[in-house]
Amino acid sequence: MRRLIRAFEASDLAYLLIGGQASIVYGAATFSEDVDVWIEPSRANLGRLLAALAGCGARVYKLTPPMELRHARRGHGFHFVVPGRPLPTYLDVMCRPPRVGSFRAASGRCRRVDTPWGEVPLVSIRDLVELKKTRRLSDYEVISNLVLVRLGERPKPGPALLRWAARNSFRVEDRRPLLARLGEAVTESQCRRDIATEIARLQADDIAHWRSRLAELRELRASRRLLAEGLAVRTLTR
Repeated sequence: MRRLIRAFEASDLAYLLIGGQASIVYGAATFSEDVDVWIEPSRANLGRLLAALAGCGARVYKLTPPMELRHARRGHGFHFVVPGRPLPTYLDVMCRPPRVGSFRAASGRCRRVDTPWGEVPLVSIRDLVELKKTRRLSDYEVISNLVLVRLGERPKPGPALLRWAARNSFRVEDRRPLLARLGEAVTESQCRRDIATEIARLQADDIAHWRSRLAELRELRASRRLLAEGLAVRTLTR
């Protein structure tokens, strides 16, 4: 991981750390199998990414379309494995993730944080909360933890932050006290039903978002246009 971050910095890659590793840095999760980054969707920045990965000896991992700007701007992910010790690093790269707007705006909200791998640009908690609203049920536990982290940064949160926190808390024991602070009383059973309904809607929205991208990946695979799994990234820089 340290080698990867140093390669990003050396190549001047415009990126943000997102996903599970970002949640770990914030203290809202304890484990993540891979590394997720959001990079600026420009041709020059894609070139910087390829240069950084080539220098690390990275290879294409799975279901990765050609590294072209049109695929990046369509919201496809690019997947790589970077050799390392004791284990390789699995890297997922997004240029246009759902629900969070532009990279430039998110970059303006990010934090630069010291980590065991070096200083990294960390996506904001609010943006990370939106990114984690996926079909995976386990992400809603992480979102609730992120909300508590954000509240912990403000000893006296105002009404706007309390409303955001209540809306994004997916545990009954967290949401009900927040609603009570806003003068809204709900029963435990009603709160539980509301949360279940909201999670189901968010999961459906996420599935709908990825449906067209998955269809495009199937077309690329059928026409043998996906990058070959195991392909050395250095061959893409020639």
